[in-house]
Amino acid sequence: MKQGIDAAEAGGKKRRKFESTLHALLAHPTRVKAFCILAERVASPIEIAHEIRKDVSHVGYHVGKLVEIGHVELVDERQVRGAVEHFYRATQRPFVDKEEWSKMTDEERELLTRHTLQLHVTDVARSVDAGTFDNRLNRWLMRLPFDDMDEKGFDELDELFGRMYEKMLLISGRASIRKELNPASESFPATATMMFFERPDGRD
Repeated sequence: MKQGIDAAEAGGKKRRKFESTLHALLAHPTRVKAFCILAERVASPIEIAHEIRKDVSHVGYHVGKLVEIGHVELVDERQVRGAVEHFYRATQRPFVDKEEWSKMTDEERELLTRHTLQLHVTDVARSVDAGTFDNRLNRWLMRLPFDDMDEKGFDELDELFGRMYEKMLLISGRASIRKELNPASESFPATATMMFFERPDGRD
């Protein structure tokens, strides 16, 4: 019985710790943007500030907060014009499951949604402008409206997208391993975008 109590207390502490770090991550839009960038690549606050058009000291402060809550780590230091530039990367993927999502406020959900959609739009625009979007015959672009969706169908889409996400992580991992084994092999950046959502009433 004592073991059960201890386990419950430990679980409660773990949940409280996660909730506090999640709220710390979502405390400011700059923090979210910096974390998303560092989840994709190693970068310095100077590089992030240039990309999101914010003051370097402002970005540096929020990157420091990400380090404090364990979402980001320092991986390199370089001498640049008499100063030391610090480079960071995220320690985990920016993924929020259903339980975590349910604990977030409407404002926090909207912040993540808007920033993620901005990343989608930016990726697509850059690819179209550079001529790489249609560069490969086996690329996909699909829009499939569901006019008579119900809760069961929406749950089935949720399950399908979850399986797709896990499968894509495996595909990405295998590609990385092949590159490590054969550094001279061809590789290129790619982005997979998935979304499904409830539309407001009205025509498409």
